[in-house]
Amino acid sequence: MSHARASALVGVLAAAIASGSVRSAHAEGEGGKQRVAVVKLAFEGGVPEAARDLFAQRLAEGLTAVRFEVISGAMVRERLAAAGLPADSCAGGSCTARAAQALGVAFLVYASVVEHEKTYDVTLELVNGRSGVSIGTNRERCEICGVEEASEKVSLAASALRARLEALANTPARFIIRAKPSRARVTLDGEAIGPAPIDREIPAGVHKLELAAEGYDVLERTITAVNGVDETLDLELVVQPSKFPLRAMGWLALGVGVAAIAGGAWAEHVDGQELACDVAAQDDHGRCPRLRNTRVLGAVLAGVGAASATLGGVWLYLGGLGAARAPEGAEHAAVVGVSGRF
Repeated sequence: MSHARASALVGVLAAAIASGSVRSAHAEGEGGKQRVAVVKLAFEGGVPEAARDLFAQRLAEGLTAVRFEVISGAMVRERLAAAGLPADSCAGGSCTARAAQALGVAFLVYASVVEHEKTYDVTLELVNGRSGVSIGTNRERCEICGVEEASEKVSLAASALRARLEALANTPARFIIRAKPSRARVTLDGEAIGPAPIDREIPAGVHKLELAAEGYDVLERTITAVNGVDETLDLELVVQPSKFPLRAMGWLALGVGVAAIAGGAWAEHVDGQELACDVAAQDDHGRCPRLRNTRVLGAVLAGVGAASATLGGVWLYLGGLGAARAPEGAEHAAVVGVSGRF
């Protein structure tokens, strides 16, 4: 089946649904309905060209009572192309999740009709758009059937999918919230709900989530709960900047290090030189009997100076790094993982 033909069929399906009881995306979005994109409608085998539009129509008729919005085929192709995703082969795992994000939908539908010796196999798969996890698959088979009988099987498969979606629409969203560090305090919409990890049902809609822990910046996020969709959030709080005066102590340690190295060099230089003495203590050649023994002192000073200078350099580097990152601190960077369980 050509790419153009598949794209046209997806457009026929979306148009048929849009002309039925499903309203526009903006109107229904305000009413709290779910959004779904028919990503792929594929045909294999000897499905007659004239029958393909009929199958798309029957699929639309089976879906029109579903409490969700449908994204049109043209819009699907345009948004996926803008996101750099393949419209006909993006299925499963991270690709599906990225497709749903690009399309702004909660669910994805993949459909196929396979014909072999007048036996038709119809498959519809419903996918959680947040995690890319398959929620369920509906299959219908019509053995030794004509086109009209096979189209009825398509309608039955769509009706089963409709029932599944309507059940999901009545199921509260569930969030599992995990945090690093563990036991971080979790607040939802201004109400403390306990330490992480949290496993909680949340009403559909937009919510404000806050995580706090001693020694860490408060992490704030806005989450959107969708009925029937379970999600897991893995959040990592950012350690608060150190109050230790890194730059000031760095310069001090660097100065002490330089002075100690200079002292060590002086001690090495004067090692073995005569110590001043009275004339009476001098030998026949006018030399004093005692010599300076500063080699060990020079080595110690040099070692201490090198360590102090190195530590000062590290403190200066860390102090400069913290200053450079200061404007980004307000963003409270977090590592977030999303998954779904059904």
